[in-house]
Amino acid sequence: MTKNSKDKNDLRRIRQETGIAAAASGAVFIIVFAILALLTELPLAPFGVLFFLLHCGVCVGAYFFFEKQARRGAVDENLAPVMGRIMFDAVVKMNSPVFICNSAERVVWFNSAMESMYPEKSKLHGTHITDLCGVSLGEIREDRSTDGARLVIGERSFSAKYNHIRTEEDDFALIITTETTELDALSEKMAGDEIVICYIIIDNLGEMMQYDSEQYRPASSKIDEILRAWAGEYGGILKEYERDKYLFITENRVLHELIIQKFDILDRVRGVTVGDTNLPLTISMGVSAIHGTFEEKEKAAHAALDMALQRGGDQAAVKSDESMDFFGGVTKTVQKRTNVRARVVSNALMAAMKKASNVLIMGHRYADFDAFGSCVGLAKLAMFCGAKVNVIIDTADRNLLGCRQMLENEEEFGGVFIDAAHGLDLLRTDTLVILSDVNNLKICECPELADRTDSLAVIDHHRKVSEFESEPDVEYIEPSASSACELVAEMLEQVLPKDALSSAVASVMLAGITLDTKQFTKNTGTRTFSSAMYLRDRGADPTAVRALFKESFDDYMREAKFRGNVDIYRGICAITIVDDISEEDGGFRIIAAKAADNLLMVDGVKASFAIIRLGEVVHISARSAGGINVQLIMEELGGGGHFDGAAAQIREQTMDEVLASLKKSIDKIVG
Repeated sequence: MTKNSKDKNDLRRIRQETGIAAAASGAVFIIVFAILALLTELPLAPFGVLFFLLHCGVCVGAYFFFEKQARRGAVDENLAPVMGRIMFDAVVKMNSPVFICNSAERVVWFNSAMESMYPEKSKLHGTHITDLCGVSLGEIREDRSTDGARLVIGERSFSAKYNHIRTEEDDFALIITTETTELDALSEKMAGDEIVICYIIIDNLGEMMQYDSEQYRPASSKIDEILRAWAGEYGGILKEYERDKYLFITENRVLHELIIQKFDILDRVRGVTVGDTNLPLTISMGVSAIHGTFEEKEKAAHAALDMALQRGGDQAAVKSDESMDFFGGVTKTVQKRTNVRARVVSNALMAAMKKASNVLIMGHRYADFDAFGSCVGLAKLAMFCGAKVNVIIDTADRNLLGCRQMLENEEEFGGVFIDAAHGLDLLRTDTLVILSDVNNLKICECPELADRTDSLAVIDHHRKVSEFESEPDVEYIEPSASSACELVAEMLEQVLPKDALSSAVASVMLAGITLDTKQFTKNTGTRTFSSAMYLRDRGADPTAVRALFKESFDDYMREAKFRGNVDIYRGICAITIVDDISEEDGGFRIIAAKAADNLLMVDGVKASFAIIRLGEVVHISARSAGGINVQLIMEELGGGGHFDGAAAQIREQTMDEVLASLKKSIDKIVG
């Protein structure tokens, strides 16, 4: 069709549309005029002239309106092909790759920039997008971020945006990319240049002085030499800001290398031998790998160092924005507490007790003698402060029956022991909740109570598993202690009058120390015996304590089940499983722990694991002869504990799955 014929058609259409508008408006005016003539007696001539003028105005307005619309349509139709060609040429000549995929996610078209990356078109046309750039079309479509999905083509990186094209034949996807290779390289360089702050402390030079004070300076000098050589290898800055305490400043890329090397500086220091002592010299490190200001990094490094020390030392704790990672921790903790700290903690705890309206104390779920005894000792401290106190326990747990019977004649403990439901009813805004023998809120007797309280105190001897969401008012976590009862006994010794502690309470606490030290044969130090002497001086009865450890003939026979199904894994780890218990029987937990202890008596066994299912929960008791850190193994399974004694509780897994997870954890830690 020629331009002239098209213009004629447009004018014809305008006349038709204008005529229709004129006829319609004329008909309306005639009807209105006729109605006025019938209903009024006024002279109609002026109205007729007015209506005529309005009619003409409508006709002229309609003509110009339709003419404008026709001209606009004509312009759009003339420009459409031109714009299409311009846009197509722009896409083809873009510097960034652009390609189109069909519904089968295969490339059907690509521009010049894409072609330059693949000189052989046959290798590009029809290629599946996943093979081309490592991501599916769905991943690009679902990525709603500002930059878009990240693609890697060859050695270059791109951000990609998805555009949907629908036709009658098929649905297509237009992928427009922007190259980010240089930007990614710059970002990676900047991330590598970010400052990392690390605090380093020598754990036990002070303890070594007790054995050989003359060797202190040579030992300190040797470790200082090792640390400075190590810092020089990585180009960092090492400054000793206090005796046996260092500040190390380096870059993030160096931290990545240290992580790959698993902080081998820990092994270098551990290899230092001084004099005739067998005491291993170790260091603890707190590393800040967070993003933020220098002040925030410094605080994070301090927090990481505290965590490393609360987990027993001889390890590096790396705090990032997402998590806290640990390296090392292969030696047992050396006792290095002082009476000063016990006095400071006891005074702080007493101040919190006096301030609170009531005090609720609880240990870990499935409480043992140590958890129960330490809770009783803390309850006695609260009574001395004049606070209203309750101890939350499982009132149906028969394993605590003997301990509770020892306290039957203690009037002040009447009504003190309650269950978790009653404890929640007693919770107030100013209630102080104390956790004893546990620092993992998830496995305490009533986790909901620990989550709800505004005032929390933690007294524990287990290695700290993770940071608290909010800092406790009082935190006393000392992995070098043999038991929680040992810590509480030290606190009571500092503040209680001599006659304030009854023999029954002292006996219950002595039972806790006896349990966790395996009759004073493991995890003992001078402070352990000092606490036991204090309790004995307050009337603790060793005969009554020994009676608590007697077991029934049925329990003795049930322990035999663990001896009939033992597997020696990797030649050093004994694993025993009992899975034929028909119903919940809490007594088997104690038997499982004893079975794990007894397996360590087998020649060549360095670690033992007793696995048992009780109801819907699989329990693992882990023990070590001293060469393997079973705490790290149990942490991989969601548990925790000590270097040589730990446990885990696993839900929603079969015994085979738990066994596979345990072996995988052993492989990771043992190496």
